[in-house]
Amino acid sequence: MKRWRAVAGGVAVAVLLGGCGAGTPQDPSPATTSHVVLGSQGRVEHVPPVGNGFGGYGDYAVYLPPGYGQDPQRRYPVVYLLHAGGGDADFYPDLGVAEAMETALAAGSVRPMILVMVDGGPKFAGDGSVAENFDDFFVSDLVPSVDRTWLTRPERAGRAVAGISLGGRHALAIAATHPDLAVAVGGHSTTVANLPDRTAQRLAAAGTSVYLDVGRGDGLFDSDEAFAHALRREGADVRWNPAEGAHEPAYWRGHLPDYLRFYSDELGA
Repeated sequence: MKRWRAVAGGVAVAVLLGGCGAGTPQDPSPATTSHVVLGSQGRVEHVPPVGNGFGGYGDYAVYLPPGYGQDPQRRYPVVYLLHAGGGDADFYPDLGVAEAMETALAAGSVRPMILVMVDGGPKFAGDGSVAENFDDFFVSDLVPSVDRTWLTRPERAGRAVAGISLGGRHALAIAATHPDLAVAVGGHSTTVANLPDRTAQRLAAAGTSVYLDVGRGDGLFDSDEAFAHALRREGADVRWNPAEGAHEPAYWRGHLPDYLRFYSDELGA
């Protein structure tokens, strides 16, 4: 059984084993294996694999903002965060995304959002049909289950999908091949190799907002820059934000506030 690891930053953490107390719009609340309370503010819960999962994986962490469930009529936008190769559902909590959200909310720089962080398992790193299997699971199983379970805005305007490194590749592919799914997509230090044909054209045609960034010391810089230029040639709405840094957690952790502000702005409709 997974337990959430305590996170940095002086946040009070309580771990409870058993069911969760989240409000749910349709389905019974999923049994959670752990429940992390961030002081008296938001919370992170861990949910077992959806349906049959994805090769035994597909469990996810969900960040619920302060006040979630107090008004069962209130719906929240959702950002789906896909981990780098070798990561799991702990990847973003370990980076400090929940603390970054709490800080941004307190500063008024982002709106309350739900964050969903799924474990893609080892096959997440595959190419071709293996990678497409995860993308199909994401679209056909994960997103519908999240919309049934949590107080989401179950519409394109209420969803963004983003990823770091290999997760960015999946996010871009999903957004390009399923243009009705999400209004915004992000690729952070993204592996752009093996993207589906015409990804840039598809994102531009759909009017999907794109955020791309990479460290100048990252080996992926040249390919990411070329992809950003391809998006611009197609007339896509792209924010290209290269910065100092390398392909490492310290870079991503430092840019979490920028990512969250972008998704909050795009999900403001």
